[in-house]
Amino acid sequence: MNQSHRLPVRFYFALPRFLVMLRGGDPRRGEQNGTEAWVGGILTYAISYLFFARFIPEPFGWAVKGLLLIILAVLVLLFWLLALYLNSLVLKLLKRCGLFHTLPDRRGQSVLIGTTVTAMAIGLLQRGGFTGELGAIWMTAVAMNLIAALILAFRSGETGRA
Repeated sequence: MNQSHRLPVRFYFALPRFLVMLRGGDPRRGEQNGTEAWVGGILTYAISYLFFARFIPEPFGWAVKGLLLIILAVLVLLFWLLALYLNSLVLKLLKRCGLFHTLPDRRGQSVLIGTTVTAMAIGLLQRGGFTGELGAIWMTAVAMNLIAALILAFRSGETGRA
């Protein structure tokens, strides 16, 4: 019988751990919360999709534009596959140079993906409108998560581990 449903819920991002700490819970790091993974993944995909969608020319009719948006959905998936591969090469190069040799690959990938999506969100923010609002939400969430990570790091007395 699978006992995983009895494990306590833990968090990948620092902000939920910080909120648990404020409620008197145990804020130790964990990566077993599927909801966080889904929300983070959907927001990452949505921001990158909207970022690339702005490059579709305006003069096309609604039918052609709709078809291009469907094709774009597949192209964004391919973009992220290529980005993950290139990120792995960057991480290997950094480790061979003696940098970040103790950093797990999944952490390095998270940092590189987060940086890429944040740059895309800045582009959306500058454009304004609904996409600018989504960019602002992303930037606010990133800022709150970084502040929560800083607070948890100082509170636990460890560097980078909460």
